[in-house]
Amino acid sequence: MKTYFTKSFIFILFVLVFIPSISLAAEISFKTEKDVFSLNEDFLVEVFLDTKNDKINAVEGNIVFPDSFLELKEIRDGNSSINFWVEKPHITKNGEVLFSGITAGGFSGPKIFLFSLVFHASNTGNGVINLNDIKVLKNDGLGTKISTNLLKPLDFSIVKELKDSEPADLKINDIIAPEVFYPIISNDSTIFDGKNFVAFSTVDKNSGIDHYEVRESFWGFGGDYNTVESPYILKDQTLKDKVYIKAVDKLKNERIVKIGPQNKIAFLEKFLILGIILVICIFLYKKIGLKFTR
Repeated sequence: MKTYFTKSFIFILFVLVFIPSISLAAEISFKTEKDVFSLNEDFLVEVFLDTKNDKINAVEGNIVFPDSFLELKEIRDGNSSINFWVEKPHITKNGEVLFSGITAGGFSGPKIFLFSLVFHASNTGNGVINLNDIKVLKNDGLGTKISTNLLKPLDFSIVKELKDSEPADLKINDIIAPEVFYPIISNDSTIFDGKNFVAFSTVDKNSGIDHYEVRESFWGFGGDYNTVESPYILKDQTLKDKVYIKAVDKLKNERIVKIGPQNKIAFLEKFLILGIILVICIFLYKKIGLKFTR
């Protein structure tokens, strides 16, 4: 009897000590208002992550959908919990959307929004939206991979006409510029052959970031903006130019951030050039003025 109670006590102690430390598998799920759609209807599919109390800082995967039934019209990442996309959600080939992103400091919760997909029902029939190659990493400084499941594939049907059903309003009203951001100019001997580059990233909580543009200018005016990605190798490797970075959201709202010349000697050179121009102008003015007085 004593041995029985001893074994029972050890078992209960094991359960109390070790079970709470077991990490449940994180889950990715799809959310949509319904699963039956009319032909030529547009509908929204949202992608969520349940971290199961783990703190996560990286997630990636591949969403697969039947392109014989669905046309992907738009990918929205406004208000996403991911603040830096390594691979911004995009189509890699017919019927596949690849994504990979990280969040500094990590996040945790039962309903973490990642991004959403706007589909157009292009053909009648039944289909499934699925997810492959899911990878979720803990925010533990080691990048520990945790077990992850797709809660449930999204089964859907497209019919010729769905009676007593109004299409959802999927328009986004966004008049707010992307959030303020702080670009960094740096260099590293291991990348870009040691050339100077600028790295930048921001978020737009409404329609999402569409693209970035960069302009380099010595005087601060002139020069064209060019669409680029971060990190961007600077054309002016002497770091004498001002650098303007423009973040544009999907409804064309803009945020422009300026970085002053990193080469402080350029500041003196600029005023020296201005001084020379000013002296020349004064000289010409006096010379022309004297001619007219005679």
